[in-house]
Amino acid sequence: MVETKRRPLSRRRVLEAAVLFADREGLEALSMRKLGAELGVEAMSLYNHVPNKDALLDGMVEVLLGELEVPSEGAGWEERVREAYRGFRRLARRHPNVFPLLVLRPPNTMDGVWLVEEFLKTMRGAGFDAPTALYAFRTLSAYATGYAMAEIRGFAMEPGGGRDGAVVLPAEEFPHISSLEEKLVGVDRDAEFEFGLDLILGGLREKL
Repeated sequence: MVETKRRPLSRRRVLEAAVLFADREGLEALSMRKLGAELGVEAMSLYNHVPNKDALLDGMVEVLLGELEVPSEGAGWEERVREAYRGFRRLARRHPNVFPLLVLRPPNTMDGVWLVEEFLKTMRGAGFDAPTALYAFRTLSAYATGYAMAEIRGFAMEPGGGRDGAVVLPAEEFPHISSLEEKLVGVDRDAEFEFGLDLILGGLREKL
């Protein structure tokens, strides 16, 4: 029998395996020991590529950021920004167990810096001054991150939303919320997300 040569460990392979493990088992289940078993090595072997658990988690953020695609420069500034944040939300839906790391461990890597630079370049090229471009980046990023996190964890008032499930509210005390009950069952999340982008981009358009 011919033995298959084991694929050598590398930092990238360790990080990608960690993301896959967390996608499947959850971030809380991830440990160096379990990750080593996943890769068929002792946990100590991993430390040759990532010095500690913190470095592993930071590296997983790198892997996620590496999946983001920068929209074509041929599009106008609004469509380029819109598509960038659509991609950010798709990333959250693809990796719901790992995405919260982007909130807990803000990326300070070259991947993260490069994405910010691309955004600022787009906004300055459209005619915005530097402070407005920065405010726009932070506002849009906060909106997209918050929406994506709520989508992962469950929106309040929606059936099954929140940690303890839906809250039953007396209609006579909360008539406006109660009137939304049927609509909240089948909310069009895509349309809702686009609504928020429209509000922010419309406000930015007024600044030009």
